[in-house]
Amino acid sequence: MYGTNERYPEAFYQSNIFRLYFEDLQLGAMDIETTGLSPDHSRFILGGLVVPDPQGKKAIQLLSESNEEEPELIRSYLTELKDIDVLISYNGENFDLPFLNKRMHYHHLSGEALPFYQSLDLYRILDKYSNFRKLLPNLKQKTVETFLGLWSDRADEISGAESVALYYQFLRTGNPAIRDTILLHNKDDILQLSRLLKAFEKLDLHYIMFHMGFIVINQGKKIYIRNIALRKDSIFVSGVHRNISMDYRCYQDSHEAVFSRKQSDFTLRIPLKNKMNYTYIDLEAFPYNFSELEKYPSFESGYLLIKRDDTVNYAEVNHLIKLLLKEILKEV
Repeated sequence: MYGTNERYPEAFYQSNIFRLYFEDLQLGAMDIETTGLSPDHSRFILGGLVVPDPQGKKAIQLLSESNEEEPELIRSYLTELKDIDVLISYNGENFDLPFLNKRMHYHHLSGEALPFYQSLDLYRILDKYSNFRKLLPNLKQKTVETFLGLWSDRADEISGAESVALYYQFLRTGNPAIRDTILLHNKDDILQLSRLLKAFEKLDLHYIMFHMGFIVINQGKKIYIRNIALRKDSIFVSGVHRNISMDYRCYQDSHEAVFSRKQSDFTLRIPLKNKMNYTYIDLEAFPYNFSELEKYPSFESGYLLIKRDDTVNYAEVNHLIKLLLKEILKEV
């Protein structure tokens, strides 16, 4: 197995909104190379990962140098992924992650597992939560890169199919020049993927996170919100958790929360008040300091406006949920 570890003096994408959801989480932009599309008949041959680094970004690549190295490659790649909280991919939910899982099962790697992660599949986000499909001929990664002005940052000139053909040639010859061409193709994919976070400048990230969910973390304890539902009389939140070793139940006027240790899941209910066409929350009813929410225009005299007519304040809803769950994590 051949590995590379290179650093680049460029920072991961940042904005105030992006930091609200991801500032305390470990991000990783991933892409894998395989010998085909079907995990039943094809092999995992190369895993790439870009993570933030004190100098900017670090690109890690692991390449199989023989047909027999796939189990070792999977284990090593999972080791690189183990501390990642947010896996950034491009169509990874349909291809990369299911492919890895299937090949793990094929090799009976029952002791190995993907991390407890939030999937940030940029293809899915652009397809479902943007108008890019109307603006562009397709949503291929390179098409989106061109639209965002990122195409000039690419150095490789081969396709995925050409990369597979070169890989078989590399297995026959061991030619390091061929190996480096394959690695360059993957490296450009993962570096460009990390740069594609720039697309969030054109999207409503609060709306996306409300519908997709997000991770809340405190002192090693993690909560992954899978569902947020805005009901007539309450906000209902549910999801899964990790590293919480006790059952927890809380029933207060301000909120109700139930955490199951055995099932590793949780529910949270926050009562809402309604008057005329306004839906709001009395923040003074909570036993916590939520002064961070006072910056929103929807905050007034201790009340936080959640909804007016059919307009939902997604930023306020998400931020309140995050602050409340962080307080709960201090208690469990």
